[in-house]
Amino acid sequence: MATRTDKSVKSVDRGEYAIAWALLKSARLSAKLTQRQLAVKLGRTQTFVADVELGRRRLDILQLYDWCKATGTPLAAYAQQVESTLDVLPKHLPSAMKARKPRQSAK
Repeated sequence: MATRTDKSVKSVDRGEYAIAWALLKSARLSAKLTQRQLAVKLGRTQTFVADVELGRRRLDILQLYDWCKATGTPLAAYAQQVESTLDVLPKHLPSAMKARKPRQSAK
Protein backbone atom coordinates (compact mmCIF):
# COMPACT_ATOMS: atom_id res chain seq x y z
CA MET A 1 0.00 0.00 0.00
CA ALA A 2 1.24 3.48 -0.82
CA THR A 3 2.30 5.96 1.82
CA ARG A 4 2.81 9.67 1.52
CA THR A 5 6.56 9.09 1.64
CA ASP A 6 6.70 6.17 -0.80
CA LYS A 7 8.60 7.49 -3.85
CA SER A 8 7.89 4.40 -5.96
CA VAL A 9 4.19 5.25 -6.29
CA LYS A 10 3.15 7.60 -9.07
CA SER A 11 1.43 10.70 -7.73
CA VAL A 12 -1.73 9.93 -9.71
CA ASP A 13 -2.09 6.66 -7.77
CA ARG A 14 -1.82 8.21 -4.31
CA GLY A 15 -4.83 7.66 -2.09
CA GLU A 16 -4.67 11.23 -0.80
CA TYR A 17 -6.42 12.37 -3.98
CA ALA A 18 -9.67 11.08 -2.48
CA ILE A 19 -9.40 13.88 0.08
CA ALA A 20 -8.99 16.50 -2.64
CA TRP A 21 -12.00 15.15 -4.57
CA ALA A 22 -14.15 15.06 -1.45
CA LEU A 23 -13.25 18.66 -0.64
CA LEU A 24 -14.09 19.77 -4.19
CA LYS A 25 -17.47 18.09 -3.91
CA SER A 26 -17.95 19.63 -0.47
CA ALA A 27 -17.26 23.10 -1.90
CA ARG A 28 -19.92 22.51 -4.57
CA LEU A 29 -22.46 21.26 -2.05
CA SER A 30 -21.73 24.15 0.33
CA ALA A 31 -22.45 26.52 -2.54
CA LYS A 32 -25.77 24.67 -3.00
CA LEU A 33 -24.92 23.88 -6.61
CA THR A 34 -25.82 20.77 -8.53
CA GLN A 35 -23.21 19.22 -10.77
CA ARG A 36 -25.09 20.64 -13.74
CA GLN A 37 -25.20 24.17 -12.27
CA LEU A 38 -21.48 24.09 -11.54
CA ALA A 39 -20.80 22.76 -15.03
CA VAL A 40 -22.67 25.72 -16.54
CA LYS A 41 -20.61 28.16 -14.43
CA LEU A 42 -17.43 26.44 -15.60
CA GLY A 43 -18.52 26.21 -19.23
CA ARG A 44 -18.13 22.43 -19.03
CA THR A 45 -20.41 19.40 -19.01
CA GLN A 46 -22.02 17.75 -16.00
CA THR A 47 -19.94 14.68 -16.84
CA PHE A 48 -16.76 16.74 -16.42
CA VAL A 49 -17.84 17.77 -12.90
CA ALA A 50 -18.83 14.19 -12.02
CA ASP A 51 -15.54 12.83 -13.35
CA VAL A 52 -13.55 15.31 -11.24
CA GLU A 53 -15.53 14.46 -8.12
CA LEU A 54 -15.05 10.73 -8.75
CA GLY A 55 -11.32 11.08 -9.35
CA ARG A 56 -11.52 10.13 -13.01
CA ARG A 57 -10.22 13.51 -14.11
CA ARG A 58 -7.62 15.78 -12.54
CA LEU A 59 -7.68 19.56 -12.60
CA ASP A 60 -4.78 21.82 -13.46
CA ILE A 61 -4.20 24.86 -11.25
CA LEU A 62 -6.29 27.21 -13.40
CA GLN A 63 -9.18 24.76 -13.54
CA LEU A 64 -8.94 24.41 -9.77
CA TYR A 65 -9.03 28.21 -9.45
CA ASP A 66 -12.13 28.34 -11.65
CA TRP A 67 -13.82 25.60 -9.59
CA CYS A 68 -13.09 27.44 -6.36
CA LYS A 69 -14.26 30.77 -7.77
CA ALA A 70 -17.49 29.21 -9.10
CA THR A 71 -18.24 27.72 -5.68
CA GLY A 72 -17.29 30.84 -3.74
CA THR A 73 -14.36 29.09 -2.08
CA PRO A 74 -11.08 31.02 -2.01
CA LEU A 75 -8.33 28.91 -3.56
CA ALA A 76 -6.14 29.50 -0.51
CA ALA A 77 -8.91 28.25 1.79
CA TYR A 78 -9.31 25.09 -0.31
CA ALA A 79 -5.54 24.50 -0.21
CA GLN A 80 -5.55 24.99 3.57
CA GLN A 81 -8.36 22.43 3.94
CA VAL A 82 -6.42 19.91 1.88
CA GLU A 83 -3.23 20.54 3.82
CA SER A 84 -4.81 20.37 7.27
CA THR A 85 -6.68 17.18 6.36
CA LEU A 86 -3.59 15.48 4.93
CA ASP A 87 -1.54 16.48 7.97
CA VAL A 88 -3.73 14.38 10.26
CA LEU A 89 -4.02 11.31 8.03
CA PRO A 90 -2.30 8.11 9.08
CA LYS A 91 0.74 7.17 7.04
CA HIS A 92 -1.15 4.22 5.55
CA LEU A 93 -4.48 5.12 4.04
CA PRO A 94 -7.23 2.51 4.16
CA SER A 95 -7.79 0.68 0.91
CA ALA A 96 -11.13 2.48 0.52
CA MET A 97 -9.14 5.69 0.09
CA LYS A 98 -7.16 4.45 -2.92
CA ALA A 99 -7.38 6.51 -6.08
CA ARG A 100 -10.12 5.35 -8.41
CA LYS A 101 -9.19 3.98 -11.78
CA PRO A 102 -10.31 5.89 -14.88
CA ARG A 103 -13.38 4.67 -16.73
CA GLN A 104 -12.78 2.37 -19.65
CA SER A 105 -14.11 3.83 -22.85
CA ALA A 106 -16.61 1.75 -24.79
CA LYS A 107 -15.34 0.42 -28.09
